[in-house]
Amino acid sequence: MRILQLVTRFDFGGAENHVRELCNELVANNHQVILVSRNGGQKELLDNRVVFIPIPSLVSNLILAQAILIVYLNFRHKIDVIHAHQRLSIITACLSGFISRVPVVATVHGRVKHDLRSPIARKLASKIIFVRYQALSNLDRFKTIKPKSVYIPNGIVKPKIKPNFKSNVIGYISRIDKRHFEIIKLLIQATEKIKRENPAIKLMLIGDGEKVEELKALVNETNLKFNDKAIVYLGFVKDIDLLNSFPELIFGVGRVAIEGLIRGANVISLKSNRMGRVITLSNYKKYIITNFIEIDGISPTLETIYNELKLYYQKRDEYRTEAPTLALKIENDFNIGKTTQRIIEVYSTVS
Repeated sequence: MRILQLVTRFDFGGAENHVRELCNELVANNHQVILVSRNGGQKELLDNRVVFIPIPSLVSNLILAQAILIVYLNFRHKIDVIHAHQRLSIITACLSGFISRVPVVATVHGRVKHDLRSPIARKLASKIIFVRYQALSNLDRFKTIKPKSVYIPNGIVKPKIKPNFKSNVIGYISRIDKRHFEIIKLLIQATEKIKRENPAIKLMLIGDGEKVEELKALVNETNLKFNDKAIVYLGFVKDIDLLNSFPELIFGVGRVAIEGLIRGANVISLKSNRMGRVITLSNYKKYIITNFIEIDGISPTLETIYNELKLYYQKRDEYRTEAPTLALKIENDFNIGKTTQRIIEVYSTVS
């Protein structure tokens, strides 16, 4: 099958990591894959059998210009199906697919009302994949798309290297943009507070984005207070398996939570507008259907983050004992081979 994958960005991020691993798995299954996106750090991690076509910077925000490019590629490479990720790419794919009569599969990685805001996307997408079961089950505003929607979680590749866990290290991996920077500031404040009780605790930050310079200044300011590297900023890391040490506790949801859990780290569910709890064997089933988001959670504050950290360290031995079993569950439920086969089945139904 000849598949064109379309994603807006290709640096670090949940959707981008998924696209890269999906492309690699598809070519490993003898499918022909063309990936169209802006240039980004993930490019170097692609299988060399994946054909990467960069979107020219001059048209990176022009939907119609991109649609013309995709129409050309559809005819040039006799594409069987377009698979689009992220809002603008989904609209572009639907327009170009309509013109060239190529079916479009759209994956909703984020909020439904954002990714499918355009009626063009809702009407023209042949099939819609949701990575959160909870989002698929609550389509009251978009009832018309439910018959062509399916739940398939983002798959993940089993790590080849066993991580070297660093006790008392907390990790946070994200884009360093305006929204995530607000969370990072709270995490730094919470780390400062709990460090007074446990001086060995450190916070490791990984990512890149527009707020990097402000983050570096904040990190330096905080470390001067403790005369210690209490906060470690590593920047963009292409492959987290190559880290010299891995945090035993990670804050995050979605892809970050899955990446942490499969490596045997403990995870506290944290999103910019949702504060959750430590993922455990008892609440795993609840979290798996929401992509590890605390749907009923409130916006995180310094106190809620600090309290969850304090609880974690009080019950640390219990949580660490559960971590290997949780890793096995993630390996079974999010196996990249299984999820890719389900996606291929979706392609087959529309092409």
